[in-house]
Amino acid sequence: MSELQKLQQHEIPSGRQVLRENYSKLHKVADYCENNYMQATDKRKALEETMAYSAQSLASVAYQISNLASNVLQMLDQHATELHQVEANVCCIAQMVDVHKEKVARREIGTLTVCKRPPHYQKIIYPTYQEPLEAYYRKPLNFSILDNVGHGIKDQSTQLSRTGTLTRKGAKTSSGQSMGTLGKTPRIPEPIQLPVVPEGRLSAASSTSSLTSLSSSGAAGNINAKMPVTQPMPPSLPPPLDIDTMPPPPPPDMPEPPPIGFEMLLPDVPPPFSMPGADFLEPPPLLPPGLTEFEDFAPPPPPPPPLGTEEPAWAPGSYLEKVVTLYPYTQQKENELSFPEGAVIYMTRKYSDGWCEGVTSEAEGFFPGNYVEPFCC
Repeated sequence: MSELQKLQQHEIPSGRQVLRENYSKLHKVADYCENNYMQATDKRKALEETMAYSAQSLASVAYQISNLASNVLQMLDQHATELHQVEANVCCIAQMVDVHKEKVARREIGTLTVCKRPPHYQKIIYPTYQEPLEAYYRKPLNFSILDNVGHGIKDQSTQLSRTGTLTRKGAKTSSGQSMGTLGKTPRIPEPIQLPVVPEGRLSAASSTSSLTSLSSSGAAGNINAKMPVTQPMPPSLPPPLDIDTMPPPPPPDMPEPPPIGFEMLLPDVPPPFSMPGADFLEPPPLLPPGLTEFEDFAPPPPPPPPLGTEEPAWAPGSYLEKVVTLYPYTQQKENELSFPEGAVIYMTRKYSDGWCEGVTSEAEGFFPGNYVEPFCC
């Protein structure tokens, strides 16, 4: 049997039955007290007996009502607990219903869809015989393989000697020249139009390279023999260059400075700055004897207030403050002071809880700090 059923079936009905019995008993006690008071010769004693019965009856009824009320409150708590449990069960059932509805809806949506069949691809069949890999070998680069591609025109005129590119001199010729080398003219190429210097101003190396490039049968001639040679266009002779507009020659190679090693060259240190009249400045004051410049120099504490001629003989040698009482105070303990209003006290110590220690003309002890104020002459 649960606790709720026990309260509903036994304890609460029994409490109500006890209250009904007490109701009838109280009526009987009231009738008895009334008759006893009317028939008794000693009215005082009858009244006291009636009051005793009344107090006992009220206590009994109050106890029974309190017991019944506590049982009713326990029953209500049990009902609230069961209601919360029922509410939780209803929420779980509602969630289950929602999940079931979602499943049914998805199932209905699924009936309207079409199954997607994945495409079947041919399986990978590994070859039964693997061809042997060719051995790697390095092929030389052929820089002339793209010479015949496009619509360009080959120009072998003397303008090439002005572009700052590599000019190749032929091998041995009939004039007794040496093996051809790669040379570069020191001229800077013009970005827009390349002017051509007249034939009379060409350098010997440029004229020789241009003549030998046309008549040589070396490497340059072999390359030109592989492709059809087109008739070069006659070069146009622009006006001669102005010497002022030509770029300056490159600076000659300067010899490197000798190694210094790990030495560091420092500039000469200038002499210290001297102020006029510095010889006449006074030196700083010396420290007092017994102190170094690294010690803390703290001033001594101030001396206690000196005793004046008006101070009484019972005043202490040192004190914090001279106060006067605002209200009379009677000591509560043996170590406290008693003083009237307007008494003078020399305060010797002050505590954080508001109490102070001082000396009066009669004794020495403790006194409350809110009973005094500073003494004004």
